[in-house]
Order: sequence, then structure tokens, then C-alpha cells
Amino acid sequence: MKNTMTYAVALSTAIDTMKDTMPDVAERLTALRDTLAKRSQRSEDSKAKASAKRKEQNAAKRAALCEQVVPILRDVITTDMTAKEIFTAAQGRLPQDFTVAKVQAILLREMKDEIIKTETKGKANTYRLAK
Repeated sequence: MKNTMTYAVALSTAIDTMKDTMPDVAERLTALRDTLAKRSQRSEDSKAKASAKRKEQNAAKRAALCEQVVPILRDVITTDMTAKEIFTAAQGRLPQDFTVAKVQAILLREMKDEIIKTETKGKANTYRLAK
């Protein structure tokens, strides 16, 4: 296990060493350590809030995109089709930046309850609507 010397550990060690011989220095170092701990905690809190906000924004974007794309994919899937065939059939109606991989991701994640996926060894998976 790696022994890591952080500022907080170094300050605690210095405080423990100096508390009997130099109480004024130990007191100032204690204040410094406490300030450092508060800053660290605020930083962790702000990172957590930013991460939660990003996740919320991404979920909203994904929901809006799916609201637009899923009906198009439902219209295009007529029989057992590969993701590439579905993409090719819907390409003119899909957003410009859409790819086969994005279509497959929507099929596997967002439409998983509506789709029947057939896996055949050595061939591309096929998808059809579960009616």
C-alpha cells in the first residue's frame, strides 16, 4: 500500500510534535489544517453538485432526442432488420449527426422493451418490433 503524505497529515504530525514545546505554533497550524479541511469539503460538494447538474442536463437532452428519433425508428422497422439497415432506411429523416452506432444504442437502451433482438453467431444482430 502506498504511503501518501498529504498536507493535512503533515500538519497533524507537526501539531502533535509541537503542541508541548511550541503551543502558539501548534495553534496556528491547527487553524491552517482546519481551513484546509473546509476548502477541501467545499470543493467536494461543488464537484458533486456540478456532476449532478451535468447528469440532469444530459438526461434532458437524451429524452428530447429520443422523443424525436424513436417514432422514426418505429416507422422504419418493418421486419427483422440489422441496425445498419434500419439506419439506411431512416437516414433521411434522422438528425444529420446520427450514425449506425447511435441507432443501435437507441434500439438497445431506449427501445429495449419494444424491440426483439435476434442474435445469430457470425452475423449482425437483427431487430424487430414486439407487437
